[in-house]
Amino acid sequence: MKFIYVDESGARDQGDVFVMSGLMVDAYKLRKKTADFDAKLEAIFARHPGTRGDLKTKRFINGAGAWNQVPAQQRKDFLREICELAVANGGKVYGIALSYDRFDAALAAGYGHPFARSYWIAGAMFVSSLVQKKMQGVANAKGLTVVIMDDNKQEMANFSDALYRRSEWYDGLYQCRGTTRGRSVWLARRQEDRFDQIINTAFAIKSDHSSLVQVADALSWVYRRHLELRSQIEAYAGESAYYQDLVDILEPQREKLGRCPNEPCVAFYQDARHEEWAI
Repeated sequence: MKFIYVDESGARDQGDVFVMSGLMVDAYKLRKKTADFDAKLEAIFARHPGTRGDLKTKRFINGAGAWNQVPAQQRKDFLREICELAVANGGKVYGIALSYDRFDAALAAGYGHPFARSYWIAGAMFVSSLVQKKMQGVANAKGLTVVIMDDNKQEMANFSDALYRRSEWYDGLYQCRGTTRGRSVWLARRQEDRFDQIINTAFAIKSDHSSLVQVADALSWVYRRHLELRSQIEAYAGESAYYQDLVDILEPQREKLGRCPNEPCVAFYQDARHEEWAI
């Protein structure tokens, strides 16, 4: 069994980039991975008590509030350690980066999407589809996954409904190939097989109750800031190099869709993704 902890970074009034990413951990490694992160967080909270309960990555890396007590290089080193620990011992990154401009254009293109205008649901369902794609071939039910989201009171009910309804629109993201009459074809999905690797639904938790959700926040921020800086390399060369280094740590462990059929859902996400984000 697997656990994936998911959070997001970005909003329409903060720029053009929205990232939703998750860290997947095997159940038998979960206790140690959580303990490692808990210990790392506790160490920095103990040195700087005013920072406790305020680990939003954007705030701590920018030295907002009590984080201004922590030297900038220590904050940068801390974020690097989070990224390194996230992907150590088999940790996998799942995610999507959307451009709001491209997302709006894709909405208008008539792909028949089932999530109205919600970029949050679009991101959550892509991550869920990617989990389904990668886990459906794992033997002996070892791919069954618990999805744990940072609590979003406005969207969690809609996300749970989307997983329960299991719209066939998403089939193309995780369809398998098989052989029919000697020909290789994309196999049709049965209603009961859709998202069958996700246990029941997605579960919400407060970020300050889970160090791994806070890690997911850090990963989302790293990817978001990296993409934001891509168009500003000359003005922010040092910062851009720092985030490129962090992405280089994460990227070898980021899962991608791979081969997919030519379906509206695939075309939608190709159009809506940030132009520098490979899905």
